[in-house]
Amino acid sequence: MSPWAALRAVVIYVYVFMLGPILITAAVSFNASNRSQFPPRGFSPQWWQRAFSAEWVEPLVFSFKLAALAALISTALALPLAFGLSRHRFPGRAAIAALTLGPLMLPALVTGVGLLQLFQYVGLRDYLGFSALLIGHVVICVPFGVRTIAISLQALPPSLELAAASLGASRLATLRHVVLPLIKTGIVAGAVFAFVHSFTDVNLSLFLVRPGEQPITVKILGFLEYGFAPTLAAVSVITLALPLVLVAIVERVSGLGDFIYASRSRG
Repeated sequence: MSPWAALRAVVIYVYVFMLGPILITAAVSFNASNRSQFPPRGFSPQWWQRAFSAEWVEPLVFSFKLAALAALISTALALPLAFGLSRHRFPGRAAIAALTLGPLMLPALVTGVGLLQLFQYVGLRDYLGFSALLIGHVVICVPFGVRTIAISLQALPPSLELAAASLGASRLATLRHVVLPLIKTGIVAGAVFAFVHSFTDVNLSLFLVRPGEQPITVKILGFLEYGFAPTLAAVSVITLALPLVLVAIVERVSGLGDFIYASRSRG
């Protein structure tokens, strides 16, 4: 077997293992039987009708709002952090960079337990409510924005900022009219990654969610205790499709794919 044929076979196997479970889950969601089985016994959209009931739509909307807020706040925090770490040299810079990217290296389960203990220790667990969950999601989302924005800033020649300053532009004007437009793709990429990570998170949410408010991932996990029903298959497909549709739209609008390819080439 030639090297190209072997590589092609490996790629096919990878795609099968990646897409196979998704396709099987999608097929099960149209099963006419009330049992999860593959191949499906008949075709019926009844499970999709249940998936769009209030019981499941409310957690989906809750997760969407949570992820959108977490992405917005984490990106706003990541921008000055990335700018300071990329453009300035100061004592403790390496420690701050490691601390900023720490949530990427720690399991979300550990972060959730730590934040829960912190909120209980300072006596804010019962008062924060939804804010506790939002703070946790912001913490695990900030590193994505810092990383992508820092990559964009590293690719931006400092001479452009010096040229703007030499023409009389203030620092704020340079940031607004020169820097931000040129690193827009990195900002958008960080926000998208943060949204997807927050939307699909379950480990951290298990510890910080309050009664009556459930992200869709936590609700799915709770229903899995009673078995994998076809309704869960339909909900799982929706939960997977929403972030994919968002990424596809952003990629078409902002060239997210080109940014990812360029960042990998520089790495």
